[in-house]
Amino acid sequence: MKVIGITGGVGSGKSEVLRLLEEKFNCGVIRTDDVARSLCEPGEKSYEMIVKVFGKEILDREGNLDRPKIASIVFEDEEKRKALNQCTHPQVYEWVRNKVREWRTENRYSMIAVEAALMDELKEIGVCESCWYVHVKPEIRRERLRISRGYSDEKMDAIFASQLPESVFFNGCDVVIDNNFDLENVEKQLISLCK
Repeated sequence: MKVIGITGGVGSGKSEVLRLLEEKFNCGVIRTDDVARSLCEPGEKSYEMIVKVFGKEILDREGNLDRPKIASIVFEDEEKRKALNQCTHPQVYEWVRNKVREWRTENRYSMIAVEAALMDELKEIGVCESCWYVHVKPEIRRERLRISRGYSDEKMDAIFASQLPESVFFNGCDVVIDNNFDLENVEKQLISLCK
């Protein structure tokens, strides 16, 4: 059972590629952002570590992590961002490795896709045999983000400036999925890749 990593910038269409893999190719999908979110719920290890490092000031009235407050703290402080990542990344990687092992034992899927925003995260997890980059031209990404999420140009500028250059993905990934057209085109590429 092949394990692939899927990465790409915000608005690239990773979610649609993952949906197609799930629905049409019997692919088990792991979204690392969703895993991280669940591991940051009260009572979970990442939650406890974050509260220990940042204090109870980062909790909302219900005792959950106040994500916007945390984002504002780590956005401008590299050391605090690294500290936050240390509270979450190792637990996410361990969870993913365990889930891949479980699914392989059960033999329930034809393949497994692990989605992460950063290529380095996929390498750190260490279970992916291949890394696929979902590529979209910046102007198309902008239009999609404007329509689907209502992002302003300023917000998109900030997001794009904080992301790695495309050359890093082109050089570091084995496969580039061209998502500049329609889903039918993407599906054709996936059919060829999943033979």
